[in-house]
Amino acid sequence: MTLVASFASFFLKKSTGGGTIVSIIFNKYLYVGGFLYVLAALFNIWILKRLPYSVVVPLGSICYIWTMLIAGFFLKEKIGPGKILGVLLILSGVVCIAV
Repeated sequence: MTLVASFASFFLKKSTGGGTIVSIIFNKYLYVGGFLYVLAALFNIWILKRLPYSVVVPLGSICYIWTMLIAGFFLKEKIGPGKILGVLLILSGVVCIAV
C-alpha cells in the first residue's frame, strides 16, 4: 500500500512538468497517479479490515521512506545525512510498533 501511494505521488509530480493547468489535465501521468492513489486506498481498506488500526496507520509512515528512495533514484534528488537519520528513526518506530 505504501509503495503504491509513493508511486502515485511520483506520477502526480511528473504530471506537473508542463506547468499550465491545461497541460496537467491532459498529461497521462495525472491519471496514472490518480489511479494509483485509489488503488492504495483500496489496499489500505483491505489491510485495515484485517489488522488493528493502531498498527496499520503508524506503519503508513513507511510511505516516507519509499518517497525518499523514489525521489533519490528517479528524480535525482540529494539524500543527505538528515534524511538518512529520519529514515532510521522511522524504521525504528516501525519495528517498535510491528513487534
